[in-house]
Amino acid sequence: MAQLTLSDLRAILFDFDGTLVDVSIDFDAMKRRVWLAAVATGLDLTGYERLYTLELIKRVFTALGGDGAAPAEAFRRQAEEAVLDEELKAAARAEVFPGVPAFLQELHARGIKVVIVTRNCRAAVEQIIARNDLYYDLLLTRDDVPRVKPDPEHLAIALRALGISAREALMVGDHPMDVQAGHAVGAWTIGILYAGRPVDYFTAVHPHAVLPSVVDIPTYIMTHPLQDSQSGVPPV
Repeated sequence: MAQLTLSDLRAILFDFDGTLVDVSIDFDAMKRRVWLAAVATGLDLTGYERLYTLELIKRVFTALGGDGAAPAEAFRRQAEEAVLDEELKAAARAEVFPGVPAFLQELHARGIKVVIVTRNCRAAVEQIIARNDLYYDLLLTRDDVPRVKPDPEHLAIALRALGISAREALMVGDHPMDVQAGHAVGAWTIGILYAGRPVDYFTAVHPHAVLPSVVDIPTYIMTHPLQDSQSGVPPV
């Protein structure tokens, strides 16, 4: 049975918002602003309601004619400005979760690569990282890749850049899409379940483990090597 021990681990790929830092982005306000911009184009938006904001922008942009089409470019510009505005406002008040800076330095000392893969923009992420002195080896925001999580290419690009195989890597995030992307690329996965979320939040996507904080990862893996047969493990 395949398993991951701490000595096997060469890289941890982290989601950013809600995983390493407490960033209270007003996603409802963001979606509302983008939705209003989409409505103003006159498109029939039936079926678009459940799309994530970034996917909504892409779908509307394509429906309006895509690259070079004036209505599409105007919509994308307005929508992306709304998204960036909400992200930067949230970044200004973001706080790192307890123990995270020291934890990332610990991984570095162990020779484990620290990778951040986020749907957030680079400007907002770099603002938070600089303010809190967070260590990383590679940062891939939505500005750096053609397709973002849950598309596994976001993670695959990181692994290729580091020359590390998926079976030597762990994907960690606070959203089911992080686990889905990790599974899709063939990596090990851990879901971060912060206070207030139901204990079955990750059950449908079957992470190899579920923990309350990223700082618990080394101790947990030392005592509970991850195994392919694990899924929906309750928080410790």
